[in-house]
Amino acid sequence: MSLLVLSGSIRRASFHTKLAAAAAEELDRQGQTYRVLNLADFPLPLYDGDLEAQGLPASARALRQLFSEYDGFVIANPEYNGSITPLLKNVLDWVSRKDAQSSQYEPYAGKTALLLSTSPGSLAGQRALRHTREILTSLGAFVLPQHVAVPNAAQSFSAEGKLVDEKQLQALSTQLAALGRLTAKLAA
Repeated sequence: MSLLVLSGSIRRASFHTKLAAAAAEELDRQGQTYRVLNLADFPLPLYDGDLEAQGLPASARALRQLFSEYDGFVIANPEYNGSITPLLKNVLDWVSRKDAQSSQYEPYAGKTALLLSTSPGSLAGQRALRHTREILTSLGAFVLPQHVAVPNAAQSFSAEGKLVDEKQLQALSTQLAALGRLTAKLAA
């Protein structure tokens, strides 16, 4: 059983990248197998059916292969204007496109996902989680009903980028353990 951990932001100082790193540290403590994916390593054009008709871009093929290899996902999901980021939506769209060897939803179908968010404010980016949950569910993923939303990011992370809010660290640990249990059951 293995998990793919990613941030829906490629901004250098992103709190979501720090949150994804905190998830990876906790997965280490729990002995779970995972890989942290940096979306900056996979530049993609905006999804367009005309581009798709010419064949999937190399980065889309590579991402599709990676998503297909893992049993579940941990997604640190930023909120832009109350919704999912264009970067993350574009990645989810390109990965969902079928290739000659597999079905359209194969990278997501029957897999698990845990959604994480944070923001400088008290809502912690939660409005975007609803949209991402709907997208992943429509693609066949089992999204954990609970998520981890870290409010007041500037105070919740240290200057070194570590999650230091004990309550949020405990929530992250609990939800990652739940994700591990569900993923193991579904992968069996």
